[in-house]
Amino acid sequence: MAVVGKIGDIAGFFAAPALQPVLSYLQAVSAPKSPESTRILAMEQNTEYKFGLESCGDFGNPDSRVFAIEQSYGLKSSSQAFYETHRAYVDVQIILQGQELFHLASARDCEILVPYDECRDLVIYRTPEKHSVLHLYSNMVAVFFPEDVHAGGLGLEQLESQIVYKSVVKVPRLLFGF
Repeated sequence: MAVVGKIGDIAGFFAAPALQPVLSYLQAVSAPKSPESTRILAMEQNTEYKFGLESCGDFGNPDSRVFAIEQSYGLKSSSQAFYETHRAYVDVQIILQGQELFHLASARDCEILVPYDECRDLVIYRTPEKHSVLHLYSNMVAVFFPEDVHAGGLGLEQLESQIVYKSVVKVPRLLFGF
């Protein structure tokens, strides 16, 4: 059940008090010339920075830690797609600059290639026979739940070579109430 849209259009999705710091971070990242946006847009290509959102979750409880991975990278071709899901975390991805394609499929329709790795919170899948394509661009947010097999960073063939600047907020699924 992926959710996709501009942050202003899906802000209500983060209405629960536990998710307010996530919404605040997304709004800050999407604001032009904010310290958060400036930091991400200054990143060199193919780098990432991971940090905890201090105001979010109970950092004494590892099951409620929220963190962001700010990153920049070049697009890859669809033949290099890496299909994945996560069980403990929901991916909330926001594009600051650039654009990318995502492939999206239901885990029910996909074959597991590498079983769940609890340490990495990762299941890897074979390329699905059928998938949807999402086109994300500046200030678009995509929320991927545990049943959403997704592969991002794609579009080299269609969108040409460019750098994507984004943040992926890893939110424990329990903060969404499931």
